[in-house]
Amino acid sequence: MIRPQHVRDLLHHPQVLAAFLALALGVLALVAGCAPKPPVLLQEPGTAETAWSRFQERFLQDCPPEDVSLRASVNYSSPDRHSRFIISMWGRTDFPIRLDVQAGVGAMLAHWREDQDEWLGYIPSTQEAFIADTVKEGARITGLFMPMRLNTLSQMLLGCWQAIIPTHYERVEIVGNTLEYSLLTESSSLILALAPSGQPVSLRNPEPEGWTVRIEQWEDNVSYQPRRISLHQEDQSAVIRIQRLESLTTPWLDKDLQLDIPPGTTIWTMSL
Repeated sequence: MIRPQHVRDLLHHPQVLAAFLALALGVLALVAGCAPKPPVLLQEPGTAETAWSRFQERFLQDCPPEDVSLRASVNYSSPDRHSRFIISMWGRTDFPIRLDVQAGVGAMLAHWREDQDEWLGYIPSTQEAFIADTVKEGARITGLFMPMRLNTLSQMLLGCWQAIIPTHYERVEIVGNTLEYSLLTESSSLILALAPSGQPVSLRNPEPEGWTVRIEQWEDNVSYQPRRISLHQEDQSAVIRIQRLESLTTPWLDKDLQLDIPPGTTIWTMSL
């Protein structure tokens, strides 16, 4: 057994002490070499303005209203529930928009319709319909999850952020490998995280009960359209994987965007 006195005696020997110091310095150098270093690009002058300019050039161009069609899978998670859905969404990016929620086994779970003024949801299994001010409230009422309005979601998926993000930011901070821009909109504050290339990484509402959207994967290296995104709000999350997204040249007919409620349906009005 090596006792403390033995160690003190060894350290009084010049050669042993020199070897010990060399070993200690080597360990410190190794630890310093393994420590994460901030990317050089984020330290260059003007990086924040460069990234913002690239984002504006690619994602903040004027986007005329479009007729779209989407199909995607959704993995939903909460403390007491894990589910997989298929969603079909179609309509106009300036409203109205229809959305159907289907179980992985094929059963239809819900029909949604949102326009500028209200959200309507129908649950076939219980023959109940719900009316709310927006899809965010309606989804919560029906036990589902959608932290943003359907037109905002469709515009983001199309790579058209002009209707979501203001043209100017309030301030910017470097966080890890991203630049976080604080923004003010008419209805709330937002924080947009960009890569130095100007490509969005995440968007979040930092207010109480706020939400976060993360771009997990892009369609390809040059596309402005996400292929997989995740939505988070408090203890709920949903990962959306885009299977098909199309901008249509033939517009939807008004009847295609209606949601007809069957006779005998119980209707609940949740709007204020």
